[in-house]
Amino acid sequence: MDRRHVSGAQALVGTVMFVLFVSGPLGAQTPAATDSETDAEAWEQPRTAWGDPDLQGVWRYEATIPLERPAEFEGRAFLTDTEMAEIAGVEAELAANSLAGLDGVDVGRQTVDESPIRGNEYNIFWQDHGRTRQVHRQTSLIVDPPDGRLPYTGDAREAAARAGARYGVGPYESYLDPDTGERCLTDGVTAIMWQGPNGGHNRIVQSPGYVTILHEEYRDRRIIPVDGRGQGNIRQWLGQPVGRWDGNTLVVETANFLDRTNYEWAGIWTRASESLRLIERFNRVSSDEIRYTITVEDPKTFTQPWTAVVPISRLPAGTQIYEYACHEGNYALPNMLRGARPEAVSQ
Repeated sequence: MDRRHVSGAQALVGTVMFVLFVSGPLGAQTPAATDSETDAEAWEQPRTAWGDPDLQGVWRYEATIPLERPAEFEGRAFLTDTEMAEIAGVEAELAANSLAGLDGVDVGRQTVDESPIRGNEYNIFWQDHGRTRQVHRQTSLIVDPPDGRLPYTGDAREAAARAGARYGVGPYESYLDPDTGERCLTDGVTAIMWQGPNGGHNRIVQSPGYVTILHEEYRDRRIIPVDGRGQGNIRQWLGQPVGRWDGNTLVVETANFLDRTNYEWAGIWTRASESLRLIERFNRVSSDEIRYTITVEDPKTFTQPWTAVVPISRLPAGTQIYEYACHEGNYALPNMLRGARPEAVSQ
């Protein structure tokens, strides 16, 4: 997950009364959404040359739905028509102003200090805001538990609070102090399909017996066998996935993660432990949308399994995934530590 994207989405909900779905209408209340619904009615699932449902293309999450349900929507799974229209208006205005340079910031000359993203990392120049985000009816991506909130254990909730307090602040006394994203390792598989605006593309490629997903950020690669084999026993950072087809839906079960709970994570809900288990469902519902459902089970972090449903949009044909040279091979980490130490002394 891209921590910057999810926090921004949650902030926007608060701004207009606005990271990371199973029943209820998902389409945006716009003319384009109506056209999409019409397209979906006439649409037929394409298939590969060997007969599997075709999920290929470049996909990303482009909606305004926050991971957890904001307090102002407590007890409500869906927005009203009026609320959706208000959010859609804000999104359209933000996109138009940004493209026109009318948002108060020259995106080509903005300094890091002017960045609205914590003021210490990526500025707007590096963010991908080429398309207006889509408005859907859910008040949260999490649909279970019914309250739309992460069911943290007490220890995990404390760890999440610590992670939020230390991000961008430190201490940075060791290479283990920056979180896994800052170290250019990964932000975890849990949010890989809806990572944020500066690297959220996922290219899905299929071949007989395999589905491969290349994630732009950190160049994470998932090679998923769909040839009927069982789960192995090799533990890895991204776990060991096995897939199968349930009709037109790709179901992926991932287990055998390495335990990395002793590492810093930007989002504690994305961290890996040996008890982490994911079940993902990729259901292509139209030419331009996959309804992606993920269930996360990990008793080290959560009191119960939780489920999110995410609308993933297909990008235009020809969209490229570019090199994500994070820290240029992470060579910048020694300099981060060198700079952080005198900064800490001066404070």
